[in-house]
Amino acid sequence: MISFGLVLSIACSDIDDRPEEQVVERIPDSIIETANIVLMSEGNREAVINADRLIVFDKEDSTIATGVKVDFYDESGEYRSTLTAKDGLVRQKRQELTVWGDVVVTTDSSRLETQSLNWDANRKLITTDDFVKLYKGGDIITGYGMEADNKLEHVKILKDVQGIISDIPSSEDELDSLEGEPKKEVLP
Repeated sequence: MISFGLVLSIACSDIDDRPEEQVVERIPDSIIETANIVLMSEGNREAVINADRLIVFDKEDSTIATGVKVDFYDESGEYRSTLTAKDGLVRQKRQELTVWGDVVVTTDSSRLETQSLNWDANRKLITTDDFVKLYKGGDIITGYGMEADNKLEHVKILKDVQGIISDIPSSEDELDSLEGEPKKEVLP
């Protein structure tokens, strides 16, 4: 018993003599209150990001934003849509934006609600893996995962799609008119 106690004492003293590990905290390059960022592509304004606060890490090409509002524009500089969220991450060099927390996108004819979204300016695509709820006209469509343009004109919900459709075409002609110009069938 005595030798076991001695070994235990030696082992404990070795642990106590180790130097403490130092935690390296990330220090931002700058913190900006009430700011905006303009994302450009080929000389055209793609998006204007407004935020209550930006925390900038230049070396990482990372800017953390709180209180986010983004206005999106088309190729000719015309307004397309607005996005709001609690928080976001901007990667200016890659022209990417990720937002999370009560995310809402509104256009002149649609409203999208979710908990996170990714915007890739190079692909001109909004994506998420989260639950989405899309209001378009009197219709409500829900599901998980989504790909869409920034005006929500072309939306693809990826799984578990459900919806309430209020404006159902009453005839085959009305249904055909939704598809555009009628196709002429050529017989051999």
